[in-house]
Amino acid sequence: MIKHLLILGCLMVTQMTSLAQFKKLKVNVEQAESCISEPYKMVFHDDFDGNVLDTTKWYTYYPYGPGNVKDSCSFCRTHVSANIYRDTNCIVKDGRLILKSERQKAEWFGKTYEYTSGMVHSKTKFTTYGKYEIRCKLPPGKQQWPAFWIFGWNTEIDIFEFICQGPNKPEFSIHKWITPTCPDRKRAAKGKPCYSSNTGIIDFGIDFSKDFHTFAVEYEPHMIKFYIDGIMIRYVSKYYDLKGRPINTCNIKPGAYLTEPSFPIYGEPVQVIAGQSVCSKHKEKNPIFPNFMEVDYIRVYQKEIQPDLAIQH
Repeated sequence: MIKHLLILGCLMVTQMTSLAQFKKLKVNVEQAESCISEPYKMVFHDDFDGNVLDTTKWYTYYPYGPGNVKDSCSFCRTHVSANIYRDTNCIVKDGRLILKSERQKAEWFGKTYEYTSGMVHSKTKFTTYGKYEIRCKLPPGKQQWPAFWIFGWNTEIDIFEFICQGPNKPEFSIHKWITPTCPDRKRAAKGKPCYSSNTGIIDFGIDFSKDFHTFAVEYEPHMIKFYIDGIMIRYVSKYYDLKGRPINTCNIKPGAYLTEPSFPIYGEPVQVIAGQSVCSKHKEKNPIFPNFMEVDYIRVYQKEIQPDLAIQH
């Protein structure tokens, strides 16, 4: 399996560098830039020991309600799914976080939903470059939408999404939402990102519901790298030469370049989200309920530690 993934990873890296030719923006780098040479240090983690979720670390909803009433909007517990997110669907047992989706009617903001599910959203905000990692086993079936990502209003990096196609067909994406230079305001008005760098659905030939796998992304100054089980399966460069070829070195000299428009805005606070949704449009003949996304751990690393974070051992 690992050999198969390694071969596909090499193909994916090659494919993504060739696809990264479209809609680049011309920029002028005034001063030389270099990578961060420090090793990664863990700044946030949850191994889900004990019997209850640590609510000092996690929300179990999207905390986007008005003012201080974070859990008070229709989107807060529904997102874009066919389910309501409930606290009781987040179960900590045997050193794992179990996010359960269930065929169960529930009401939220005056609307009835046919399903419930679970998700966690970090209370900690991360404001510098870092590595985001999860070890998990995904739910079987095509009516599920498990995902792990970071989000910061303008910035979104989808470390993985399995969108209603079963547990062997992930996507890996970067989105930049509303920005002052968004070329398509109508697209933004419809709730879509201004810029995206998306792999589309990929079939690795691996059923990720059969065993635990580690998914990670390294968000660095000049590159975003996606990994499965330590194997890099995709990268997105920030800079390209004027012919559209990605620049993968750590040292960027002053001069004219093309840049990937979906690359995140540095310093924008992002939070970590892991969740399982029920797909609203997919009609699976024999859907599996209850169903479970099992999480062994979630970890965040940084090279240069942001001032308000302590290193966790």
